[in-house]
Amino acid sequence: MITQILTIARFTIIESLRNRLLLLSFLIIAISFALVEFIGDLTITEHRVTQVAILGAFLRISAVVMVTLFVVTSSLRELQDKTLEMIMAMPIHRASYYLGKLIGYFYIALLVSIIFALLLLWYADSQQVLIWAISLFLELTIVVALSLVMLFTFNQIPAALTAVFIIYGASRIVTSIFLMSQFPVMVSTSMAQKFMDGVIELITWLLPDLHRFTQTEWLAYNTADWVTLLPLLGQTLIYLVFLSFIALFDFYRKNF
Repeated sequence: MITQILTIARFTIIESLRNRLLLLSFLIIAISFALVEFIGDLTITEHRVTQVAILGAFLRISAVVMVTLFVVTSSLRELQDKTLEMIMAMPIHRASYYLGKLIGYFYIALLVSIIFALLLLWYADSQQVLIWAISLFLELTIVVALSLVMLFTFNQIPAALTAVFIIYGASRIVTSIFLMSQFPVMVSTSMAQKFMDGVIELITWLLPDLHRFTQTEWLAYNTADWVTLLPLLGQTLIYLVFLSFIALFDFYRKNF
């Protein structure tokens, strides 16, 4: 079983190299560098802080979009080209296939995190960049697992991508929405308001608290330490197990 998992992971990595994913990463690096240097020339005060804040946010969003697109499109291509059916015809467990793909995508997420962190070393403290890169990898880990769940659920690129980006965006802002609902400008005791407050609180429990991941503040003001990564690692493990269970449940009930 271990051999099957590692073989599938290896072919997943090879596919990413054939699709020039690393070349795209370096292209984003070049665009980011040019953009940040141009903005830096326009900045009057807090030159470095402005540069690193824009660069960190741009690289994080670029990494999430790039990894999501690759996971969804490459996996769906296997479904459409009947490659998955041929693989399932072999003596391979579906769990082995899923874990192999997951490990391969994790390796790609790690490479993207390292490549993007290299540019940040030019603008920010090395320890803060390392913490930021580890956090980005953990965030991409959740994104990879979420992308596979949405792909197995919808089997269509537009629907899967839309669902991933909506859930990712909601995970980024749901804590802020919850705080606003708890401390409103005008207090209301209506049943509708209580129902909405309950729904928002439930969503905060279901979604990962992604606004705590990969914060630009760490790079700009050196506020992160290694302890910061512990709750992020805990969230990642919990949601990875949860999303993998959903994906495998959906995967096993499909007929190939």
